[in-house]
Amino acid sequence: MITRPVAAALSCRQCQSAILRAVVSRPTASSLRTLPLRQARQLPILTRRFFSEEKTVDSKAERVTEVLTTSDVVPETNEEAESEDVPWFLEVEPPRHPESQHKVELPKIPEDAPEVVGPMIKYIFEDMGLDDISLLDLRDLDPPAALGPNLIMLFGTARSERHLHISSGRFVRWLKKNYNISARADGLIGPGELRTKLRRLRKKAKLLGTNTAIIPGGDNGISTGWVCVHFSSSGDNTNEAASFDDSGRFSGFGAPQTGTTVVVQCMTEARRGELDLETLWQGVFKKNLQENKKARGEKFADAEELNKVLASKIQLPTSASALQWQAMQKASQQHRSYSTSARRLSPSVEQEKLASDPQVEMAEVAEEPVIIELAQVREHIQDIQLIGTPIDQEMLYNLIRGAMMTPSPNNAAKDRLSLVDQLLLTAEERGMEIWNDDMFVTLIEAGLLSPCYGPEIQRAQKNLEYLMKQKGCRVDGDQVLRLMNAYAYRQDWDSFWDAFRMPPRFKMARDSRHYELAYRTMALTSSQKMCIAALRWVYPEMMSQDPPIMLVGALYESLKACLMVADPGAVTWLHNQSINKYNNLRPVQRRRLENREFLKVLREVESIRAELMRAGLVKERSAAMHS
Repeated sequence: MITRPVAAALSCRQCQSAILRAVVSRPTASSLRTLPLRQARQLPILTRRFFSEEKTVDSKAERVTEVLTTSDVVPETNEEAESEDVPWFLEVEPPRHPESQHKVELPKIPEDAPEVVGPMIKYIFEDMGLDDISLLDLRDLDPPAALGPNLIMLFGTARSERHLHISSGRFVRWLKKNYNISARADGLIGPGELRTKLRRLRKKAKLLGTNTAIIPGGDNGISTGWVCVHFSSSGDNTNEAASFDDSGRFSGFGAPQTGTTVVVQCMTEARRGELDLETLWQGVFKKNLQENKKARGEKFADAEELNKVLASKIQLPTSASALQWQAMQKASQQHRSYSTSARRLSPSVEQEKLASDPQVEMAEVAEEPVIIELAQVREHIQDIQLIGTPIDQEMLYNLIRGAMMTPSPNNAAKDRLSLVDQLLLTAEERGMEIWNDDMFVTLIEAGLLSPCYGPEIQRAQKNLEYLMKQKGCRVDGDQVLRLMNAYAYRQDWDSFWDAFRMPPRFKMARDSRHYELAYRTMALTSSQKMCIAALRWVYPEMMSQDPPIMLVGALYESLKACLMVADPGAVTWLHNQSINKYNNLRPVQRRRLENREFLKVLREVESIRAELMRAGLVKERSAAMHS
């Protein structure tokens, strides 16, 4: 039974001709490629007439060639089909990202380091996500640091407080899982501990109400900004054993220090900039290297050799800004050469020679009268900066004293300090040595004797004293006297006695001038309390000093003046013991007067003086002083 659509198609003339043509026409070689659905739906309109008696001539050779040609076309058609199957929205090339201009360079692994250091650095950078990684190889520290022997320290910057604690906790677990290392994380706040602290803080805030004890927006002691993860490559298995010295005698118990201590300092950016531990450890390591070299009787050839050793042990992060800062520092250390041969035309040849000789020019400048106005000092410093006037070390000290000590109607401390700062910068650019012991003493002395001494100069003085202690300046006898005089002028007695104690700190003997200045200064104060306190420890040190101090000349007079202030009646009692009014005293009172502390000291001083006079040393010393 023919369906209705088929019957409708047979009634159409065009459909009838298409069916007839399909039956009568010559068959074509079939292709393996399937026609698209669009072509199957559209029937072409043929204008060619068909005859039923048309003969088809098909040879065997033609069929073979058709088969061969169709077999060659098949792969191409398959590729075209595959290419046509790709949607248009996928026909886009993948994006090409430009290479990063600032490639991060991780620190190099030190030689003979534990095997865990290499994967650990990679994990810290890639998985933990810490930035600006630096490595300090402090295994050459002798004695070792308190953190442990053979110390290797790494620094990294976290993006936030949350990132810091989460990444540090994962790092500890990573060490335990992969390397079976039990690391300690000081400052780490776990998730449970953080919730507990926050709950306690909310409870406290609820109890206090609107109390101002809780700072809005503050961390309230919860955040630290610093987590220190440390472990030892030898593990926690330390076996204590008996120790014996070189002679074989028992010296005690102890555990040998073996293995390598690895410390990872994880900090936020603000905390890392505030502490600046890299600079601190770099200074400690540099000083330790110099001291060890000196103990072995060696020393570094120059500063470059020391810097090379430090660069091989300390690897700081190399960023674009850091490289730029290093280039600026290197450029500032270059020495500028100034030519002083330029001179004015002069009619005389002798004047021309004198003008061309820089030594004569410096001698003329040194012989100039003392500058009494601050404006002249400022003008002279400007000539040094702009014109290139020659300057030597002694002239530099005189200019510093003039800039700080010259009286002026407007005693502005800031202007004086700025002037000295400019002068020191110019001297450093010319290659002069500015941070030596004499420079520290000159700056402190000039500041103390300045007419505009106040909080600003006092703050600068404290900074200079701190730098002196950190540098370990070994001042000589004359410099100690200068400091003592300057401190006595400001009545800073703590610093006065601190300067007096400087020589014994460096195993140096004091001079008789130091004791004379101490006794004379105490006597000029007219303070009995200060003289008593000074005599009780200064006099015994003077008498026990090696080589001994001779009580002659100004030292004897100053000591006697100090004793008279400490005990005004000692001299009278010593020279007038036979007076009747003292003979009428009771034995207890007389014994009490004779056993006074500073009366005994005065007797001892007079007896030593008498021995020196009998030996003729007093006359020889006095004659030498007058000559």
